[in-house]
Amino acid sequence: MAMRGGRIRTTVLAGALGIVCAVTTAGVASAAAPAPAPAGATVVGTRSARCPATVATIQAAVTAAAPGATIFVCAGTYPERVSVTKPVRLLGAQYGRDARAGRTTAADESVVTGPTGGFVVGPVAGVVIDGFTITGSGADGIDAFQRGSGFTIVNNVITGNANGMNVNTPGPAPSTIARNRIERNNAVAADAGGTGVLITSGAANALTISDNLFGGHTSAAVNSIGDPASRSKGLVVRDNRSVDDATLVVVNNADGAVVTRNIATKSASLPSGTGIFIVGNTDRLTVSRNVLTGGKGNGLSANGAVPFAAAPSTNLLIDTNTIRGRTGTGIQINEGSGTVVGNVVQSAGVNGVAAAATATGMRFERNVATGSVGKDCADASTGAGTLGTANTWVRNVGQTATPTGLCIPGR
Repeated sequence: MAMRGGRIRTTVLAGALGIVCAVTTAGVASAAAPAPAPAGATVVGTRSARCPATVATIQAAVTAAAPGATIFVCAGTYPERVSVTKPVRLLGAQYGRDARAGRTTAADESVVTGPTGGFVVGPVAGVVIDGFTITGSGADGIDAFQRGSGFTIVNNVITGNANGMNVNTPGPAPSTIARNRIERNNAVAADAGGTGVLITSGAANALTISDNLFGGHTSAAVNSIGDPASRSKGLVVRDNRSVDDATLVVVNNADGAVVTRNIATKSASLPSGTGIFIVGNTDRLTVSRNVLTGGKGNGLSANGAVPFAAAPSTNLLIDTNTIRGRTGTGIQINEGSGTVVGNVVQSAGVNGVAAAATATGMRFERNVATGSVGKDCADASTGAGTLGTANTWVRNVGQTATPTGLCIPGR
C-alpha cells in the first residue's frame, strides 16, 4: 500500500460517469439537469441560451476573481489544470447535488480533465470545490496540500486520476470532504497513486472526511500518511462507504483521530489488503462501529516498529466493530497500547482476535469471535498478564483459544 488540458478520452469519461455500484444510499439525489448559475456569479463556458458565460476558461475566471467571489462553470469539458491561489467558490453544473448516485449523464456535468491535475489549491483559506467531475489526470485530481485551511470539497465525481486528491491542512478552521464519489483513481502504480484521499506533506487538522462513496482503489480509500513531526489533530473519517478498495483507511501520525460508522465490502478475488491499517506514531485513536465484510487480508491491524520502524500507537480504542469473512485475522495487534472491546469477528480465515509476540499492554474485553479457521482468540506474547501473556483478556467469547482458556466458549 502507498505510504506516502488535452482532449478527454471517451473511455475515461464513460468510466467516470457510467459507474453503477451495488449500493443504495438513502436520500441521494438522482440524475438531474444542470443547476442554474447563482446570482452574482461569474459564469464560465461556451456562451449559449443555457450558459450565459462571460469567461471561456476556469483559470481565467479564477485569475480575474476577487477574493470571496463565486464562479459557476457550465456543463462541458474543460481540459485545464486550474491553479487556485485565492479564496473562491468554484461551482460546477451539479453543485449542491450529492454525487454518490445518479450523476451519470456526461452532458450535464462540468468535467475538468487536465492531464497534469484538475485543481491545485494554494496556501489559502476558504476554497470551495462543489459539483464537478474531475477525471483523466496522470496526477492528483485535486491537490490541496500546501497547508491551506477551511476548504470544502463536496458533491464531486473524482475518478481515473493518479489519486483522487492529495490534501493537508493546519487548521484551526475546519475542512470538509463529503458526498463525493471517489473511484478507481489508479492512473499510476500504487506506490505513487491508487488512493482516494491521500494526506501527505503535513497534518490534517480539523479535517472531516464523511459520507463519501469510495471504490476500486489499489492502495486505499483514505491514507493519512501525514507528517511524523506534526500529528494530525481532529481528523475524522466517518459514515463512508467503500466497495472493493484494497484498504478502507490507513491511519498514521495522528492524535485524537476518529474512524467510525464506515462500511467496507470487498470481493475475495481482489489482492490482499488490511481493512483498517494503523501504521504507528498515533495517540488516542478511536476506531468504532465500522463494518468490514469480505476480502483477502486482515480486518484491522495495529503496528509500529514491526514492520514499519514507527513508534507504536498508544491509547487505542477499538470498539464495537463488526468484521466478517476476511481471509486473514479479524483483529491483529502487533504493537501498541489501549483497549479492544465489544467487537464481533465472524469466519476469519486465520485467527479471530489476536495479539502478536510483540504486543504488550493491550486490554481485550467482551469481544466475540466465531468460526475462525485458526483460533478465535490467540495471544503469542509472554509476560505477567492473563494466562502468562503480556496482555489482559477479560470476558471474551470464542470456541477455540491459545493459550487455552483465553476466551470463554460461547453457545
